Amino acid sequence: MRMLALPLALLAAAPPPAAAQDALGAYYDKLQPARGVYSLRQRSGDTTGAVMSGRMTVAGRLTCEELVTEMIMDIRVSGSGQNVALKLEQKANESRDGRIYRFSTVTYENGRESERREGQAVLQSRTGPGEAKIRGAAGEDLKLEPGTILPGTHMLRIMEAAAAGKKELEHRIFYGLDQMRITNSRVTIVAAGRSGKEKALGEFADKPGWTIKEEHKEIGGTPGGAAQSSEAFITEDGVTTALAISVQGLELQGTAVSIEKLPRPDCRK
Repeated sequence: MRMLALPLALLAAAPPPAAAQDALGAYYDKLQPARGVYSLRQRSGDTTGAVMSGRMTVAGRLTCEELVTEMIMDIRVSGSGQNVALKLEQKANESRDGRIYRFSTVTYENGRESERREGQAVLQSRTGPGEAKIRGAAGEDLKLEPGTILPGTHMLRIMEAAAAGKKELEHRIFYGLDQMRITNSRVTIVAAGRSGKEKALGEFADKPGWTIKEEHKEIGGTPGGAAQSSEAFITEDGVTTALAISVQGLELQGTAVSIEKLPRPDCRK
């Protein structure tokens, strides 16, 4: 199954303790813990004639030390008289100072586990340098160059840039995923606007935010290798209300089925 380097904070979380805040700390104050369920529909035909559809659940929670994100994606593939059920589970924990990241992914095909991958990255500062260890079918130890950031920092910087009226930015991000270990991400902030008014959006309907486009390419990958792009509407409190994903020419449209708030932690003690 093609691995997805989805934005870590599709749905995000609450503020860190004052002592842990840095220049991006103010943007944690704007983020809302939430869980979203999205239906997925294929927008363009696969070169093999296969048809894909499915559902994705994304949740962003916060403890007093870290942001925790979970994604479950179920995909049905039909074509050539065959039906295949694929499932991808991803979980990531990132410290609020953007220095420590742990992740795990499990892929299933027709109910049977086909791949398991986990790892950790530790940076000297929010912007590197650092080291990463990945364990899966084969182990890898990686050196992370200065300028490498983690997915949560990537999301906060997008929000910071959008609020400041910037239009473009570029990041080097460690994800650790198969075919997406370290990516170069180009971000375009298309326009400010408001989320849709669909009932499924609940409290996140008709909220201010931005349309964001991203393109991810694996650093050091082969020419024409793994690439992913996305376009999403993200509210000012960090919740994605609409999403389209393109992975190596395969396009999936995500439509919110439901989005609900999750509780904020009490870190005053």
